[in-house]
Parts: sequence; structure tokens; C-alpha cells
Amino acid sequence: MAILDREGRVEINILASQIAAHAPFGGVVPELASREHLRALPVLVQQAVGSVASPVELVAVTAGPGLVGALLVGVRFAAAFAWGSSLPLIAVDHLEGHLVSPFLDLGGEAARPEPERVLALVASGGHSSWYLMQDGVRRRLGQTRDDAAGESFDKVAQVLGVGYPGGPALDGLARSGRSTAVDLPRPRLKDAPFDFSFSGLKSAAIRWIREQKLAAAGDGGAAEVADFAASFEAAVVDQLLGPLDELAAQHQPELVTAAGGVAANTLLRERLSAWGNDRGVEVLLPVRALTTDNAAMIAHAGQIGYRDGHQDDPRRLDARGRKAWQPPGMRAAAEMCRVESSGEAEDR
Repeated sequence: MAILDREGRVEINILASQIAAHAPFGGVVPELASREHLRALPVLVQQAVGSVASPVELVAVTAGPGLVGALLVGVRFAAAFAWGSSLPLIAVDHLEGHLVSPFLDLGGEAARPEPERVLALVASGGHSSWYLMQDGVRRRLGQTRDDAAGESFDKVAQVLGVGYPGGPALDGLARSGRSTAVDLPRPRLKDAPFDFSFSGLKSAAIRWIREQKLAAAGDGGAAEVADFAASFEAAVVDQLLGPLDELAAQHQPELVTAAGGVAANTLLRERLSAWGNDRGVEVLLPVRALTTDNAAMIAHAGQIGYRDGHQDDPRRLDARGRKAWQPPGMRAAAEMCRVESSGEAEDR
């Protein structure tokens, strides 16, 4: 739950972590996530609203994509809150929230305005895509064909026995490892050079762990575990940043950003920053607290959509768990794609 002022300053941003609830299962359990949302949401809203002096003027809520049960809890609560308080309501796409997260600050500064042309990577547990953000329109340039980068981190970490969530655990191990120690694949798709495929890398990594009988909890072998973590991390980052040079040459961005849980990864942040310094292109990364799912980014995306004239009816708003819904800003991209491809729109 978050509250922002009109300039996008984050006045309050609180959360109820579900990591402990899902950790025994090595990943998110949908039904458990829904129950945890239902338990925590009323408490967080009451705490947030009671912590600010100014009244709430707008309600923004994630409507998709995501786990439909958790989405339904949020959508129905937000719709009831907006309707009962006579407040405008706006539905926000989860990915749109990540796209605007780098422009937020947790130190009391107003949200940074979005420049005319931005090249943006979204890499998380469920998504891995490059976007062009131009004049308020979001156009997807490439996406994963199978597993997402964050999912690969979690699954490999689970097999290795380093705990959940896997991304931070492997990140910590990799800092003392050698990234060239284990030869892992970095697939590139000839027919879609800006798309990703992580399933082969994930399978190869898991197979190597089992063949080498590698286990983080075992006696000895700490150096081998660190080397493997560094090698796997490098393979993921190589794939994510593989299209960057060509995309930047094509679109000449004023700014390059990364968002989503994987944007907290140390190597990814270092490599992106170094790339920007070498080429004279500004790179903007969200603070780590805003890389994972958070309410502040959804609130800011809602502000932007509302200023552009978008609003939703709380009596009719529903969750959209998968790909059938376009958010404010992406609707225009979908219309543009219909023209370009004779009737076929972007998925989001």
C-alpha cells in the first residue's frame, strides 16, 4: 500500500511480505497468495490512510496480468473503497507499474518526468521483455519465449538449496565466484533476435548441479557453489543485455532503464551502468526497494493514466489475469500494432 502526493513524492510505501509463507514451497502458491492478500490488505490500507495528513484523491489498483486470485482481492477491495469514498478509480497494468518505477524516489523527491524516448528492460519472476517508451506509448520490442529470468533464478536456487527467493541468494553467492568457471548456454533466436529463451539455460544449470552433486548445504564446496552462481548469473545477464546494442542503435534512446525483481541483481546493474558510461547514454535504475512488486509504482502509473484522461468504473472493473487487457499507455500501442499487422494487436 502506498500514497503519493500530486508530484509523485512517495509519502508512504508499506508492504506485508509473503516470503516466509511461500519459502517452504520454493515459489509462490497462488491460493496461499490470495489468502495472504485478503488478510493483509485492509490492515495496510487503514495504516497508510491514517498516516498522511491530506485526504486520498485517487485510487489505483493492479488489474493484471498476474495471479487471478490475488488480483481479484485487490481489484474488489479498491473498487469498493473508491465507490464508498466517491473517489475516481484507475486500473493499472502490472508491467506499466514496473516501467515507471525507475522514475520514483524514496528520499522525498518528486517523480522524475519521463523523457520522450526510453528503452526499458522489465525482468522479473514472470516477465522478461524490452520496451520502447515513446511519447506515452509503450511498445514491446522483445520478450521471453518460455521461462522468465526471475523464474530461472528461483528454480535453479531451489535445486541448489540456497533458499527462496532465489535471485538475492544467488546474487550474494556470485560475488565471490568466477563467472567463467562453468560453461552454460546463452541461446539466441535467429528469427527473433530481441526475444529470450531461458528454459535451455535453466535445464542445463539444473543438470550440471545434479551431475556435480553440488549442494550449498553440503560439507565443503563453497568455492564451487560460488563459481556456479557467478557463472549462472553471468549467463542470465548476458542474455538480457544481448539485444541492447542493436536496440539502442535502432531507437536512439535518451534514457535506458531496467525494472522488475531481476533489476536488483548486482551484475546487471553494474553492466548496465558501465554500458551507459561507455556510450554516453544515461542509465536510470530503480532503488532496490522498488524493483520487486510494490504499491508505489502502481500508484504512480495510476497518476499518469488519470492525467491522460483514463478512469475506470468501480462497478464494472474486473481482474485480468493474463494477456487480454491493455492498460493506459499500452492501448495506443495495441491500436498501432493492429494497423501494422492487419488486425493483430500486441498481447499487452
